[in-house]
Amino acid sequence: MKSVIINAKNKADLTILIRLAKKFGMSSRALSNSEIEDWEFAQIIEKGMKSPNVSRNEVMKSLSK
Repeated sequence: MKSVIINAKNKADLTILIRLAKKFGMSSRALSNSEIEDWEFAQIIEKGMKSPNVSRNEVMKSLSK
C-alpha cells in the first residue's frame, strides 16, 4: 500500500479531495495537527537514522522546531 499526504488550504478543498478519493475507491481521512506533527517528527528521526553521526546540537535544534 502507498500513501500520500496533501495539505489542503481550507475545509472545502479537503472535502473535495476526500470525495474524490472515495469516488476512486480509495480510503482517506483528515489528520489532526498532532498527527501531522508526529509524522513530521518521525520523518526527522528516520532521516537521522540514515546519517552516521548527529551532534547533540543538531538534535536539540531539530527538537526545538
